[in-house]
Parts: sequence; C-alpha cells; structure tokens
Amino acid sequence: MNFQFINQEHEARYSRFRVEDMADHYRTNKEYLSVVYLMTGNQELYRKMKPYFKAKHGEFDSEKMFEEQDFSSGLCVLAKLAVHLFNSNEMVEPLDIISRLDDEGFRLALNAFILRRYGVSKGYDIPEEKLYM
Repeated sequence: MNFQFINQEHEARYSRFRVEDMADHYRTNKEYLSVVYLMTGNQELYRKMKPYFKAKHGEFDSEKMFEEQDFSSGLCVLAKLAVHLFNSNEMVEPLDIISRLDDEGFRLALNAFILRRYGVSKGYDIPEEKLYM
C-alpha cells in the first residue's frame, strides 16, 4: 500500500529532509519516516518541529517541543500524532483526528498511518499503472 504526498512541495521537503537531515540507517525506519512525513506536510509544523527532531542522531525531544512551541488546535493534533507514531509518548484520540483536523491535515494523518505500517520500499517498485502495447 502506497502513501501519497499532499503536493509536490511536500514531496520535495520530505525527500530533501531524508537526504540532508537523516542518518543513513534511519532513512527507511518507519517510525522516523512517519514523523518526517507529517512535519514536512505543513510549513508551520515543519518550522516548529524541526529543531527538536534530530534524525541524524536518533533524538526527538518532544517534551521540550511542547513546552516551547505554541501549536494551533489542528497542528497540535498532528504534532502529537507524530510523537505517538514515533515512540508513543503522546496520546491522540481518534475523534481528535476526525473532528479537529481540516481535510489536508486528515489526509496527512491517514497517509502517516500507512507509512508507519508499511514503510518505504528499499528496492525497485513496479509501477501500479498497467502499461499495455
């Protein structure tokens, strides 16, 4: 099952973060990638989370992040979801995901679940589209 990006900018930020800000051995780690996917899907969330998520060193100081950053209602749900998918240090109620997120945030959450469960391929993917002659 494949996850989808919100737009081209999301895919570019996600790919750039994987290359520039992650240690090699975390680039296919489902826990790390689900955080990267969520935070790169929203510019404000990215700006607020990035200083606390050190993917080169395997660190995510979520406690300090929530102490120092002020998140709007929807962004708080996404930030808590990122932490939950990473290490379960925050709880997120399904009803919060359903009712407090806008459509884009909801799509981010659903795709983060897919990414957290299935990860990314380490090899060549066969395209889903059928090519006929």
